[in-house]
Amino acid sequence: MTRAVMLLAVAMLLVACETPYSRAAPKPATPQSVILQPGDLPGMHRCDTSGEVTAVLNDEKIRKSPAYDVNAAEWEQWKRQGAIAASFAVYGRTAADCAAASGSTTGAPQGGLVVGLVVQFRDTNGAALNYQRDSTLMGLGPRDIRFIELAGGTTTFGQATGLGADSAVGSVQVAGADYFVARWLNRRFQSEFVGYDMAFDDADNAVKDVNRRILHA
Repeated sequence: MTRAVMLLAVAMLLVACETPYSRAAPKPATPQSVILQPGDLPGMHRCDTSGEVTAVLNDEKIRKSPAYDVNAAEWEQWKRQGAIAASFAVYGRTAADCAAASGSTTGAPQGGLVVGLVVQFRDTNGAALNYQRDSTLMGLGPRDIRFIELAGGTTTFGQATGLGADSAVGSVQVAGADYFVARWLNRRFQSEFVGYDMAFDDADNAVKDVNRRILHA
């Protein structure tokens, strides 16, 4: 028997002996694994204010951020409603955009900014109940869609958004800047998204990338 044939025989034997238990099980989805990734937003980079919500809140507390008390109280409320984990992501085109998002400078971002939040619940019932509540977390929530409506923008709800039955997408231009908002519920995950000064298609594709990861988890 030649060496090549012997190696092939060994390889076939190993495959035949492989059991389902020997294969690595897929890792369960988490807010960090499904939230906005660099590949979702070409030309933008992740800001330092991103991370697990508990870490973000701890950083706000250390920096004595005026938003800390409200954000921390809201997170405690969400946990009572069944939330078990959450991830917060901020992306900007420039370092100045990230600084504007963190509140370390004044004024609006100049190159574009995206803020995303994904919250995981203990079960689908808890997630569905929370989605119907008028709850805000990390500054994101139903009022973002109301802002679009009050500003005379376009809103779409339900299956027409491409994000499922429990979803809303809106866009509007205010003072020369384009705003995009999306919020939706999928399984045990509630997601919130706000885009500032970015093209509708870019923002829409990014949220659908997030939703696709949830679906395939």
